[in-house]
Amino acid sequence: MWRRLPYELRCSTQQICLLSWRENWTQDQVQLFNQTIVDEYVTSADQSDLLDGLENFHISGDSNTMFSCQLRLFRSWYKAWSPQDKQTFLRTLAAMDPPFLQFLQDRNIDLQL
Repeated sequence: MWRRLPYELRCSTQQICLLSWRENWTQDQVQLFNQTIVDEYVTSADQSDLLDGLENFHISGDSNTMFSCQLRLFRSWYKAWSPQDKQTFLRTLAAMDPPFLQFLQDRNIDLQL
């Protein structure tokens, strides 16, 4: 299904999902996600297929398992986004969460706001 959606719609939907998930994470999970964003931003890893993440998506009621799956999906999605879409997501997140902006600035990541 994802592959049939236009890229722009798919990317926007993925970003909305991530922002929604983030609202329900614990502070520790948010911090881990923030570090994951930095890791993905500064490294160029091999692109994973979204379907790999979906095949491993088992809802068991364990919030750590759910969070781990959400991180895997984020990594897969992020690698497929254009540089502009990555910047848009980071800017949106920074606007919603000033401590996140500070987190990025502390790591010398310039969003060119």
